[in-house]
Amino acid sequence: MPHSTLSTGLIQGGTAINIVPGACEFVFEFRHLASLDVEDLVRRIEGFALGLEARMRQVNPQTGIEFSALYEYPGLDMEPEHPAVTLVKQLVERNDHAKVAFGTEAGLFKGRAGIPAIVCGPGSISQAHQPDEFVELAQLEACERMLRRLLDRLESGGFGIG
Repeated sequence: MPHSTLSTGLIQGGTAINIVPGACEFVFEFRHLASLDVEDLVRRIEGFALGLEARMRQVNPQTGIEFSALYEYPGLDMEPEHPAVTLVKQLVERNDHAKVAFGTEAGLFKGRAGIPAIVCGPGSISQAHQPDEFVELAQLEACERMLRRLLDRLESGGFGIG
């Protein structure tokens, strides 16, 4: 993934086309590279909003803008040569890897707890989060094979990733 993303996925407000809304809510999210200073970016967005708020209050002093964090999952950056990456490649019997723009708690494990984290699982993102979301049976079968290889490794004691 070469860049971070910001999207507004939900906007709610108003009750009818001919009534000025009493409130409007924008829900947005960052999916960011681990190297991005998210706190600085949030401060910049909030600063921009405060400028809008000042102009809004010139029209109506009762208006305002509020921010609240709903959840957080920081970006994940695992070194390709980390032993955990090598282990997962062996378990899935593939030698490729990629960074993706998925939202996951894996960055919390690595960044806050120091626990190596890899995101790996069945399915295709092109089929996820759609009205007809599904995971192909072949993908589930491949996942089962990977989990069996993991169990075999654990049972044999060959599971050192440092």
